[in-house]
Amino acid sequence: MLSRSDISVYTSIFYAVTRAGGMCLGLAVLCLWLFAAQASAEQPEDVDFEADTVTVDRDDSILTATGNVVLVRGTERLTADKVVYNQNTDQAKAIGNVVYLTADGIEHRSDEMFLDENFTHAIATPIISQFGDGTRFSANSAEHNSDIRTVFNRSRFSPCKCDYDKGESPIWDLRATTTSHDLQSNTITHSNVRMHIFGLPVFYLPALAHPDWTVNRRSGFLSPTIAYSNDKGMSLTVPYFQVLGPTNDIEYQISNFQFRGESVKTVYRQKWDRADLNANIIIGKLETFKKRRENVAAIDAQFTAQAGDGWNVKVNARRSSQDTFLRRYGYERNNSLSSDLTAEKLEHNRYYLIEASDYQGLRASDTPEKEPVVLPHIFYEKTRKEAIPHLTSKTEFSLLQLDNDEDNDMIRWTALQNYTHKTPLLDGIVTGQIDGMASYYDIQNSDDPAFALNQFGGVNVIGSAGWHRIIPTMFGTNPASVTPKVKFTAIGGTDRTDEVPNRDAADFRLDESNMFLNNRFQGRDYILPGSRLDSGVLFSTDSSALGSISTFAGISYTTSGKNTSNQTTTNSKYSDYIASLDINTPYYIGLSWAGRADSKDFEILESRTSLNYRYNGTNIGLNHTQIGRTFFAAADNDREEASISASQQLTSSLKISANQVWNLSNSQRKKEQSVFSAEWTGGFQDCLTLSLDYERDPFGDRDVKKVSRLQLYLTFKYLGTISQSDLMSNNK
Repeated sequence: MLSRSDISVYTSIFYAVTRAGGMCLGLAVLCLWLFAAQASAEQPEDVDFEADTVTVDRDDSILTATGNVVLVRGTERLTADKVVYNQNTDQAKAIGNVVYLTADGIEHRSDEMFLDENFTHAIATPIISQFGDGTRFSANSAEHNSDIRTVFNRSRFSPCKCDYDKGESPIWDLRATTTSHDLQSNTITHSNVRMHIFGLPVFYLPALAHPDWTVNRRSGFLSPTIAYSNDKGMSLTVPYFQVLGPTNDIEYQISNFQFRGESVKTVYRQKWDRADLNANIIIGKLETFKKRRENVAAIDAQFTAQAGDGWNVKVNARRSSQDTFLRRYGYERNNSLSSDLTAEKLEHNRYYLIEASDYQGLRASDTPEKEPVVLPHIFYEKTRKEAIPHLTSKTEFSLLQLDNDEDNDMIRWTALQNYTHKTPLLDGIVTGQIDGMASYYDIQNSDDPAFALNQFGGVNVIGSAGWHRIIPTMFGTNPASVTPKVKFTAIGGTDRTDEVPNRDAADFRLDESNMFLNNRFQGRDYILPGSRLDSGVLFSTDSSALGSISTFAGISYTTSGKNTSNQTTTNSKYSDYIASLDINTPYYIGLSWAGRADSKDFEILESRTSLNYRYNGTNIGLNHTQIGRTFFAAADNDREEASISASQQLTSSLKISANQVWNLSNSQRKKEQSVFSAEWTGGFQDCLTLSLDYERDPFGDRDVKKVSRLQLYLTFKYLGTISQSDLMSNNK
């Protein structure tokens, strides 16, 4: 290792060469050791030195390099117009267009920079520093210690990406007396800081700390949220985030509502190799419709895991101690909560399912007897190919216990054996099916007081034969296909439809998806003996002018027995006509329609229409739904609703969207829910997200008021979100 006396030898050689040559050295490349051995006897890091011209003052031990000077120490690099090095003081001074690039990607620019301690310590006046992500510091002066910290005096900090050399100004910046960037903890701390937005001072803080661009997670306080409501008054939420480990963390959101009380929301997250947990727990002392200050609590937790040999487990725990506080104080928007546990396993030809659920309604009309509990539901299915060609079989077992379902409590056991055979016939495919099903019921409670509670069993056999054929044809000059379908289904055995609470058939609608099923209903409760004939035609084509087109029309005829539930609104043996149309045009327009029409006079009883346009950042959707009054008890008019949704990506950073719903029932045109939002994400400088949200909700419930909400969010890069909300009650 060379000492300073060794450096004198090198300077003497350079002095002799320059005297002998009578000219300056060009592109001189030297390797200098700029300080002596440390007390710990560690080897100092080499500094590579390069310049156009080097001169040496032998008397004062000063080396002067000019022209494209480059100093390299490890992964750090300094360039300047001129560098003067004093051997006696072990200090260097860089002058003119000084650029110091550190190992962590920070670029410091200055007019003058003083360096010592083997270039690990630097002082610059003035200075401009650019972080790896575009974040920029400017300061009157700065002091840099490699791998330790940089301190800026009279600093201006901004993560906005703008061209300062062309006179552009950042959208916002922080101006502080001093700013320290700790390179070991990756923390930036400002003292006596003022925030300026578009050059105007907005607020002052005695101190502000935040992580730099290299940090993904950091413990500490997050940006508070401030909102105002004429119901709750001024609301302040202060979040605190704590990193507990590499795969788990916790956040406390402490909220104070000026007129209504206080609450704390705790968010806990953890990830394991084969499991994830995300839990939200809310506790508070808040005003409710029951008390001025009531102790309330709620949980919303999700847990997923892979257990054992191929089991997927999902647990959702959602429960509230009080009906309305979640919606009133902005924690939840739904009118119900559902907790459930599901464990399922899928093998090559087997499927296992275990589930349990509990429903909690949050409306005034929801009572315990209308909050279903499934505990448990166990389901098993096995499929296999039989020895006979084209024959497959399916075996199912199911156990269900259902309580509090509209005052109904029951236990149900079912077993089903299915055989399906397919064979070619008349240029098409004939599909034959036979289902044998056994059921056992224990009706423990009923919504009908006259109903005799008892235990009973039933056996049903369902046989069907269906035929379909794909017929190639032409639609103009485009290939198309016509697929006629026909199926005969016969159901024999026990009729228990008047004894079993048929809750799984209550919302049934006959449509294209369930028309040709042996059992049209999702569950096993509604099994009505009789027979029916189902028929329909599917047409599809792909036209260069109109695009992809698919349409279906069909009808069902009851050949014996009673009509199945919701097949028709009349006593006709014919079901309603079922029809659908889907068009995806090459003009970025999509049209979808599905409906039902009376089999006698073709009156539209139910229809669902949607029209969509998507192109170049523009999305427009129109939806219309109409259901005839005959589907609803004690209804005087049809139920009709229309909605329009639109969004437009104006620029890469600016997007606007809107949604409006109208109630058109009874020939009215009543506005219901309205939503509008505009979001500006970062803009051309990528440092600010601004969103403006408006929502009008005309539905209220006890102390959940009908409100219109206008809320403005400003999210600053690295700092978080500041929001202002103005809520206006609408009690009309």
